[in-house]
Amino acid sequence: MNQNVLLTIAASVGLLAGAGGTWFATSTSSKEVEVVSKEVIAAFIRADPSLCPIPTVEAPTQAAALSAYLKAYAESPLVWDRENLPEITLALGQCDKARSGPGVACMISVKMGPQAQPLDRMVGCAKAASGAWIATLN
Repeated sequence: MNQNVLLTIAASVGLLAGAGGTWFATSTSSKEVEVVSKEVIAAFIRADPSLCPIPTVEAPTQAAALSAYLKAYAESPLVWDRENLPEITLALGQCDKARSGPGVACMISVKMGPQAQPLDRMVGCAKAASGAWIATLN
């Protein structure tokens, strides 16, 4: 085939492709967009909560957190009198996924005796292979 004929065919195909692409890009769609209000979305989620799954974090119970904290406290190198440990009580607060390692990070309120003022602390908690919770004191 002559080179001019091939060039003419290629140019024609290019023009047709360009025209078709332009028509496709500028043609109007037959579907219309409907704006949905927050109330409608909330009603759908209330009707079927699986539409908006809430990520859950496995956190220790109050008793498991206290047990893990007492063990970590007793093993801490900062505790010098292991024979006379204080009467520790703990209130477990909010827990969230730990950013630096396995487990969760929990806010706790610790009292180091019946008359002591509560101290708010961040404690790391993770499950051991045995299933028991282990605490890391920060």
